[in-house]
Amino acid sequence: MARLIALIGFLLGLAGTPGLAAEAAPSPLVLMAPGSGEVRALVVGIDHYQNVNPLRGAVADARDIETALAGMGSKDVTTLIDAAAVRARLIGELDKLVARSRSGDLVIITLAGHGSKEDERVKGSSDDGTDEVFLLVGFDPKTGAGGAEKILNHEFHHYIKLIEDRGAQVIFVADTCYGGGLSREVAVDSPSISYRQVPRYRLAEDDLKPVSTPAEAMLTPLDFERTTFLAAVDSETKAPEVLIDNVYRGALSYAFARAIQGAADEKHDGKTTLRELFAYARKVVYQLSDERQNIVTLESPHRDLDRDVVLQWGDRGVAHPTPAPPVKAALSAERPVIPVRIASATAHSDIFAGLQALQTPFTIVDPEGTPDLIWNPVAHEAIAGGDKIALDVALDDLPGVIDRTAAVRDLKSLVVKSPQSVHVLPDASLHRQGSRIDIDVTDIEGRNLVLVDITGSGIVQLLYPIHPKQLLSTGGHYRVPFTVRDPFGADQVLAITSGAPMDGLVTALRELDKRRSAGRLFDVIRRFQPPDARLGLVGLFTVP
Repeated sequence: MARLIALIGFLLGLAGTPGLAAEAAPSPLVLMAPGSGEVRALVVGIDHYQNVNPLRGAVADARDIETALAGMGSKDVTTLIDAAAVRARLIGELDKLVARSRSGDLVIITLAGHGSKEDERVKGSSDDGTDEVFLLVGFDPKTGAGGAEKILNHEFHHYIKLIEDRGAQVIFVADTCYGGGLSREVAVDSPSISYRQVPRYRLAEDDLKPVSTPAEAMLTPLDFERTTFLAAVDSETKAPEVLIDNVYRGALSYAFARAIQGAADEKHDGKTTLRELFAYARKVVYQLSDERQNIVTLESPHRDLDRDVVLQWGDRGVAHPTPAPPVKAALSAERPVIPVRIASATAHSDIFAGLQALQTPFTIVDPEGTPDLIWNPVAHEAIAGGDKIALDVALDDLPGVIDRTAAVRDLKSLVVKSPQSVHVLPDASLHRQGSRIDIDVTDIEGRNLVLVDITGSGIVQLLYPIHPKQLLSTGGHYRVPFTVRDPFGADQVLAITSGAPMDGLVTALRELDKRRSAGRLFDVIRRFQPPDARLGLVGLFTVP
C-alpha cells in the first residue's frame, strides 16, 4: 500500500503527539445491584413488524441480553419478542416492573427495534418540535389503532421516574434510531445494510392516549438522579444493523450484553463505573459499525463518572461483591472457523468455478441474500457492508480479499473483549484522492503500541514499530497521518497497546509484513498478544 509506505519517515517523529454470545455454563459470578437490591430487567426486541419494513437483528439483540443476564444469575427478566411486543402488554409489564421495584434495585430496560419521530404532543417539550417514538410490532400509520401501537419517549420518562421514586437505579438502553443521516453513507446499494428507522409518515388517525403527563414530557436528564441512558445514535442519525459473527445485530445491544458479562470492567475489580461503561460501549460500537455509529450517553450531571458504579459482580451465594474480572476468560474461548459468504453481483455463481481458498474457506450464496463479500466481475470491485473495499480486483485476487474479510470480522471479536480508543480524523466519511486523514490512537499513557495495516486485497503491513529496538510509545496519544492515493478501497488499521513489551508479537508480525497474509493475522494476534492487550480497529475508506 503505497500511501502508507510514503509516510513511514513521518511516523517516526510522532510518538507522544459479533454474533450472539454462545450459550455457556453459568458464570461463577453473579450480577448484583450496586445498591444491594435485586436486578430486574425488561427486554424488548422486534424484527417482524406487521406493517412496516422488518429488521434482522433486534430479536437477536434481545435474546443476547436475556442470555447474558440469565448467565450472570439474574432471575427477574421479562422479554417481549415480536408478536408479544404490543402496547397493552408493554405498558402492563412496565406497570408490574414499577410495582416490583424496591430501594437498592438495579432495573434494566432495553429496546431493540424501529424508531421514528412525530410532531410533539406537548408544545415546547423538545428542541426540534418532535417526539421520539419506539414503534411496536403492530404499528400502522394508516389506522387509528395501528397508529397507537408505539410508545413515546416521555412515556418511558414517566416509568423511569416512578422506578427512581422507589429508590432503584435504572439503566435504559435504546438500540433504535430517529434521524436520517450517517457518518458515512453506503457507497453502493447493498442488501446487507438495514437501519432501525422507518421513513417519516403522516398518521391518518392516532388513538394513542399517553400514560405520561404534560409535565413529564418536559423532563430532561437533569431531572433523573439514578438513571443511566445509552442510545444507539443521536436524534439526527440512523443506526445500521451490522453483521457480527454472521448474525445481524445492533452494535449497542451487543456491547451492552458484553458489559453485563463484565467486559467493561477495565480495572478488573468486579465493578463497572459510569465512565467505564460509557467508554467501553462507545469504543465497541464505533468499531463494530465501521465508524458509522457514535452512541449517545447521558446521566444526571451531579453523578460522578469515576465513582458511581452501575454494574457489579459477586460470587454466587455471597452477599457482597468480590474483586474479580467477570467472564474475561470465557470470552477468549476458541472460535470456530466461519466460512466467508461470497456472491457475484451479476448473479452468475458459476464464475467462481475452480476458485481456491488461501486460508479462509468460503461458500457461494445469492447476492440478494446475506453475502459477506460481493464481487462485481464487470467493474472488478469487491464490496462488503456497502463499501467498496478493493478496486481492480481480478478473480484470482479474490482469495486474498476473502482472507481480509474474515480477518476484519474475527479481529472485531478481540476488540469487543478489551477495546482500544482509536478514531479516524477529521471524520469517517469517504475520503478522496489527495485528502489528508489521520488515525488517532488515544489513552495510551504508559503503554506500548503496535500498528498494523490490512489492505482491501489482504496485504498486511507493519506500520509501527519499524526497527526492532524502536521505542513503541510515549505520551498519551499517537497520530498517524495518511495522504489518500491509489490503491483505493478500504484499509483497516489495527492498533494494539499493552503495558508489557510486545517483542514476540512484533517478531511474528514481521513474518507477515508486506505479504498477502491477512488469513493468518487473527491467529498471530491471539497467540502473541499480552494478557493486558487492548485492540482498536478502524477503516480508511477511500475513492478516486
